Amino acid sequence: MKRKLTKRAIATALAGIMVLGLTACGGNSETAGKASEKATDAQATDAQTTDGKTTEEQSSEAGGAAAAEDGKKVELNVINYHVGTDYAAEYYTYLFEEFKKTDAGKNVEFNFEEIPTTDAYNQKIKLLISSGDLPDIVFNGGNNITELAAKSGKVTDLTPYFEADPEWKALFDETSLKFNTVDGKIYGVPVSKEISYIYYNKELFEQAGVEVPETSFANWDEFFKACDKLKEAGITPLGMDTADSGWLTNLWMSALIGTDGDAGNKWMNTLYPTDFNTPEVEKAAENIQKMFENYTTADAIGGKYDPMATHFFNGEVAMFPNGPWMIPDFSQTEKAPEGFYDKVGIMLMPGDGMEMVPTPGDMVGAKDKDKIEAAVAFLKFETSPENQIKALEMTGLQPVSNNLDIPSDLSEKDPLMAQVLEIQNKAKLTYGQNQAYWYQNAIDTFSTELPELAYGNITPKEFCQKLSDSAAKNQE
Repeated sequence: MKRKLTKRAIATALAGIMVLGLTACGGNSETAGKASEKATDAQATDAQTTDGKTTEEQSSEAGGAAAAEDGKKVELNVINYHVGTDYAAEYYTYLFEEFKKTDAGKNVEFNFEEIPTTDAYNQKIKLLISSGDLPDIVFNGGNNITELAAKSGKVTDLTPYFEADPEWKALFDETSLKFNTVDGKIYGVPVSKEISYIYYNKELFEQAGVEVPETSFANWDEFFKACDKLKEAGITPLGMDTADSGWLTNLWMSALIGTDGDAGNKWMNTLYPTDFNTPEVEKAAENIQKMFENYTTADAIGGKYDPMATHFFNGEVAMFPNGPWMIPDFSQTEKAPEGFYDKVGIMLMPGDGMEMVPTPGDMVGAKDKDKIEAAVAFLKFETSPENQIKALEMTGLQPVSNNLDIPSDLSEKDPLMAQVLEIQNKAKLTYGQNQAYWYQNAIDTFSTELPELAYGNITPKEFCQKLSDSAAKNQE
């Protein structure tokens, strides 16, 4: 049942979120590439702020002030995947347009190349890291390519900019910055924290006579009993996929591992694991194979995210793992039937588990000093407190900063988002997910080998061995 929160409850929930978010994972110890020397030249410019102004105005006057003062036009090349029906397309259109109205952005022009899917975007960026020129602003595409980019020497060391602007640096907790650090240097600017859980269709649960738990099914046995009951009622229980890195299946598998005792939780909070042949990971792979065989749609094997999401919107599957960025889709009639928002409920993963990780941040691929300064100015504008709140309201992205002033009327305007803020405080276990924590080649292997696992062509143990073999190549 949909629950509305009081303003006081929202404030209490948010305080807990910000504390809980710090425990999601440890930092990384990666090997850096050559840092750009151009960042150092801009320290004094970036440190400038003016008392009494909003953070957005302060950001407008830092990093890029030189180009603004002399009226010199700066062109920034951007590859943008937030286009079309992407959940954040409207928000990023707002960011680009509003940035150009600031002092630092008034002389900036954006040259866009649009790529409509995150998978295609990530593949493009990896190709450019290998051979080619990166865009001046390198957006986070969900995959953790920070180490890969840093090793290439093609992204700017942003540490001097953070050190020169303490107010900007103070917006980020140590965990988020450490997650974007390679060999002691910060290369990525985190724009949000990532959490995920289960959306469920309340009408389908009622039709099957499945009792909705208060926060989550007590354990995976109870979860699979509910799946059986849904299946007996002629309802497909789960949304899953294999293509484009297998995002949905990744969330299921991460949850299966992360809630499997202390050993599983420790493993799923480990950055860049190399041994996938552990009892917890092999057991999770066995359950994933069972879920493909018994509980998902016929087109899940080989399926991409968008068609799987459409199944959920159309009431064709009962449960769908994802994060709060999906909530705006429930009210968009070009994606979901009218009134669908009211049919959706939220629960944690079995055992009160929830994926919670810092995100790989946006990076600067520019080489020219003026372009670097303009790109940094945009990243400061993007991560201002005002725009973090705007992102929460427009996209569901969870703020990366702690102690922001959240609008008090959120529970009335967006009850599901208010429920997200409430329920995540009840998570007893938090863990990472593969697209944030695994080596990129292990992520690719996960996606390419999932169909083989699903069809029974390889065993769960063999599947895990292939992941171990891929991860081991990074140690050579």
